[in-house]
Amino acid sequence: MRISRAVASIVALLLAGGAARSFAAEPAPCAKKSVVAGAIRSTVDVEAFVQCAYEYAQEMGVEEARRAFHEDERWKNGQFYIFVDSMDDPEQFISFVFPPDPSREGMPWGDLTDGFGTDLTAEIHRVLGLVDRGWVHYEFRNPESNLTEPKASYMIRIDWNGSDAVIGAGIYRSDFPGTCHPAQVNAEALASEPSLERLEEFVRCAALEVESKGYFATLLMESDPRWSADSIYVFGMDMAGNQLFSGHPVMINGETIMEWGRDPRARFNGRDMIDVAATFGESYIYYHAIHPQTGSWRRKAAFVKRVSGQGVPLLVGAGVYLTDRSAGVARSSGGATIPCAKKSVAAGAIRSTVDVEAFVQCAYEYVQEMGVEEARRAFHEDERWKNGQFYIFVDNMDDPEQFIPFVFPPDPSREEMPWGDLTDGFGTDLNKEFHRVLRLVDRGWVHYEFRNPENNLTEPKAGYAIRIDWNGSDAVIGAGIYRSDFPGTCHPAQVNAEALASEPSLERLEEFVRCAALEVESKGYFATLLMESDPRWSADSIYVFGMDMAGNQLFSGYPVTINGETIMEWGRDPRARFNGRDMIDVAATFGESYIYYHAIHPQTGSWRRKAAFVKRVSGQGVPLLVGAGVYLPD
Repeated sequence: MRISRAVASIVALLLAGGAARSFAAEPAPCAKKSVVAGAIRSTVDVEAFVQCAYEYAQEMGVEEARRAFHEDERWKNGQFYIFVDSMDDPEQFISFVFPPDPSREGMPWGDLTDGFGTDLTAEIHRVLGLVDRGWVHYEFRNPESNLTEPKASYMIRIDWNGSDAVIGAGIYRSDFPGTCHPAQVNAEALASEPSLERLEEFVRCAALEVESKGYFATLLMESDPRWSADSIYVFGMDMAGNQLFSGHPVMINGETIMEWGRDPRARFNGRDMIDVAATFGESYIYYHAIHPQTGSWRRKAAFVKRVSGQGVPLLVGAGVYLTDRSAGVARSSGGATIPCAKKSVAAGAIRSTVDVEAFVQCAYEYVQEMGVEEARRAFHEDERWKNGQFYIFVDNMDDPEQFIPFVFPPDPSREEMPWGDLTDGFGTDLNKEFHRVLRLVDRGWVHYEFRNPENNLTEPKAGYAIRIDWNGSDAVIGAGIYRSDFPGTCHPAQVNAEALASEPSLERLEEFVRCAALEVESKGYFATLLMESDPRWSADSIYVFGMDMAGNQLFSGYPVTINGETIMEWGRDPRARFNGRDMIDVAATFGESYIYYHAIHPQTGSWRRKAAFVKRVSGQGVPLLVGAGVYLPD
């Protein structure tokens, strides 16, 4: 699965044998979360896409589904398509639906051995023999590039005209640790076709270089043409705001110009952007910078990622300059915003920042179509727009010093009254920060602290906002997300093994692993004692484990010993547990991945089915895998 923002899952694993034995909550139905092929941008989108295809086949029948998957734009766009394969033969797959090459349909796939060591047929049979829905990571031909590339696919078991089958779709990404190829991800490619996807891929791949080389990446980032072309370049900073490197080392009077100035806060009206980026791990930041080709100060939107270089926290970023007429760089390549008809998310189905963007876009279009009064009513009353921490807000921007809420569902009594002082933990009044950002771009992200209506605590929040005309007033419409796995929000009271054991879900599992990974990232091999002894990381059947890239277990919160030997999570030779598939290589290539297998349950001592989430980190410059899992009921 991709690094990034990526990325939180929205579905629960279902056990083999039927949905009646579900692991956690049912996945969000297509009515609450829908993505068409041309709007897929993340693994979260792929899950929703496959869930919609599954429901479509159940509702419309096999023949209509087959036709639609081949012909309709909703289900087929470039690398994104729905496939269906027969699982009746335990040794072989037969293609039922394969839009890239319909001539293959009705025929066995034959040998599909990939770069991870086993026949893909055997791997899918193994995984879907453990769970009824889940992720499989492998290599396959990309119809857009005609190259064999790493692919992450989400699959669901389905009855297809009486046959036991699998329906699924997958995603190829250029910022997996194993896929950051210079020919695909480079400054020249980003400059020629700027988009948020390309910018994020570019920064994440640069971050991987810095993560592995630490301060020694300085020369590489400043001299390698891969990282600097035209107006695109990579920059890096430490947590004190000191610039470590820049692919655009402009000098005035013998001094190098700093990306954010000698004191970064001066560029942002006192807001500490170093602290913002460090807290959220990945963030968009909007400001002015000197354009390397014109020498003039220009508006810029940058994507910044927090990494650990040889155990030292660093920020790596790059950006795109905005034209005078530009409202920013849109999520989709080519500059067009993805309309709600192609990507729709209801409040109760939001699981990621990608979902928040779609949610706000739909709200913006709803106002344009239905008018202000109907939108105001709907945002307050309709379940589509309001669920727990997720709601639509609208604020008046006419006063450059103040916001007046037009719509604020958590407390309607605040509406039409000035917010007053909203100074947060990042150093400035939130009113001023929203005004500053939305004077630079017409839509974008603001990172701040705000009261969470679910727990009544002030917490870091990432908000996406769009400028809008609200009955003649200059206004902003937006929504945000609180997360428990931001680097600055991994609070022990919220993210711990006991909480995961008491209420297991994929969201909680991913938060738990990402927070454990941050501990390992900062402490490296010295995290061993912490992960094995701190009750935060081990409770009931939940525990954290860590491995090196040779498959050696470095630590485990469940150190079982038999005849004096510690039982390894994946065995002395991990490949033996997975029918020859090298899961160390899989997890390292994809950065984050789900892995399904059998493990000894710490409370019963019996071998049980397990679904684990694994994350690749760099501990003091050494690549490691950190993971945890949930045991599946019998």
